[in-house]
Amino acid sequence: MTDKKSFGAFIKEKRTEKNYSQRDLAEMLFVTEGAVSKWERGVSYPDITMISEICRALDISEHELITASTDEDAKKIKKEARSFRTIRSAWFWVPTISYSVALLVCFICNIAVNHTLSWFFIVLSALICAYTFVPTISIFFESKRLISFAASTYLSICLLLFTCAIYTERLSWLLTACIGILIGYVLVFVPILLSNTRLARYKFIISFTGSCVLTVLLLVNVHLWHPFNIVSAILISLYAFAPAILSTVICAFKLDPFLKAGICTALSAVAYYFIEFMIDLLFGTNDSSYQVDFSDWTQCVEGNVQAIILIVCLLISAVFIAIGAFRIYKRKSD
Repeated sequence: MTDKKSFGAFIKEKRTEKNYSQRDLAEMLFVTEGAVSKWERGVSYPDITMISEICRALDISEHELITASTDEDAKKIKKEARSFRTIRSAWFWVPTISYSVALLVCFICNIAVNHTLSWFFIVLSALICAYTFVPTISIFFESKRLISFAASTYLSICLLLFTCAIYTERLSWLLTACIGILIGYVLVFVPILLSNTRLARYKFIISFTGSCVLTVLLLVNVHLWHPFNIVSAILISLYAFAPAILSTVICAFKLDPFLKAGICTALSAVAYYFIEFMIDLLFGTNDSSYQVDFSDWTQCVEGNVQAIILIVCLLISAVFIAIGAFRIYKRKSD
């Protein structure tokens, strides 16, 4: 602890800032006015058991009291924390009150104009959907904010779609839309949610595999309402997801980053090059554009461009693999 004179001067300074008299401070601490006077004059120190009460009365930290100096960093942090709480409170209450007022106005207008509740439910579900995004109900889930945000926003979107489907009396598209949105959520949120878990290493495998399964379910659902060649559609979807899933599997292995980049680049290039061939094979379109003739850019422009893209990607892949192999060799030799 600092010397008595500096300590007493600091006590007096903070007491004055609070506009307390010595008697006021003494009454707050349940000591005599003379005791406070002795502290400020540097005659004696307060009892160590009173440190917390003095800090609370003068709104200072124990570190500030012991060192008899203002901790500017702590003050700044405390001020910023208060500002954050104010902003957070405003972020919650301003939209909440605004949505409530808008909902009440729509309720009254719907009753007054239509003498029943009809389009009001669309407004209600739309405001619920908006509310889950801003200010978001994740504020009530301190430890699981991201998962609560993802779940609440997805469910609110589905609720809005369901309300619109009921209002338009057409339910055929509802499940399709919900599954389509879920695919996006799986791709975006699953890797983030698994980042700090034991499955972090496999987060992209799980994300892309889950999206692939949901895509198949989406196609099956669409087929129920609008029949088409479901087998071919599923096969082309699996073909499209295959390089992405294989790339995530490769990235999960403990290989050199350049080696993984080279393999993934090659897989993606080959899959892209043969996509039209697979479409022709599965759907019988016979519209393949794989004719390659670099002397004839009039009739074979598409095939030539695809061939050039494939060659360039494979060259880049070869460079990455060579660098990765060299790095592995160098590490082993060292």
